[in-house]
Amino acid sequence: MKINVQHKVKRLIVIGSWALSIAGLIVLLGFVNYKQSNTICRNVIVNINEGVGHDFVDGNDILQLVYSKGKLVGKSYANINKTLLEKIVMSNPFVERVEVYSTLDGNLHIDAWQRDPVVRVFNMQNEQFYIDKNGAFMPVSDKYTPSVLVANGFIYNTYAEMKIAPPPVLKNSNNIDSLTIPRMINQVFKVASFVAADTFWSANTQQIFVNELQEIELVPRVGDHRILIGDTTDLKGKFNRLFLFYKKGLSNTGWNNYSLINLKFKNQVVCTKK
Repeated sequence: MKINVQHKVKRLIVIGSWALSIAGLIVLLGFVNYKQSNTICRNVIVNINEGVGHDFVDGNDILQLVYSKGKLVGKSYANINKTLLEKIVMSNPFVERVEVYSTLDGNLHIDAWQRDPVVRVFNMQNEQFYIDKNGAFMPVSDKYTPSVLVANGFIYNTYAEMKIAPPPVLKNSNNIDSLTIPRMINQVFKVASFVAADTFWSANTQQIFVNELQEIELVPRVGDHRILIGDTTDLKGKFNRLFLFYKKGLSNTGWNNYSLINLKFKNQVVCTKK
């Protein structure tokens, strides 16, 4: 009987200790939040993530953008709308993501990540725009030109059209629908993404061309020939066949003997001699 009573007392002590700890933590967090909300912003620190290696935006671009909506230094954190600041920074078309947070030392931090384009599109209306790694459309920049694949030819989609109504699920669509021209942008994006993700093909592919039949061709950096992909069905298989043909075929016959390498047909490489 005494053992049961002692056990219950111990349990009550443990529960009480946990309750006091939780209550203390809540009080402490409340104090920290109160102190932080009353802290005065003394400095704004902008950090541009350099992971993708682009120079579309810098710290001054971000500061000019946020300061155009009013001063931040001298305000208390309670009077700074961090969510609104994030929306303001996101209005820059070259920013992919942003986080705004404050610290007790009076520093307001703005961390921004740039978009990472994989292809630059030249359409039939003489417009230019990029598609980034996530399938988002972005304009060209006056201050920076990244080294990415170029896509041109019979591409009819405009930048405004694709911003308003981009093709659904860019990364997962495989079929060309001749009645829905925006799907061609999907095909271009998938080929560009595949090339960009492979160091060999990225180094050896110069251009994507959409021909009058709405088929995709590639222009290599080496050799005087074109590579007919067709559509994006079985891209991996097509590029594997092309690699084997480069290794075992062109290395023996020469890089300039063919005008066209056709990969459209399953398990085949059909070449047209000059």
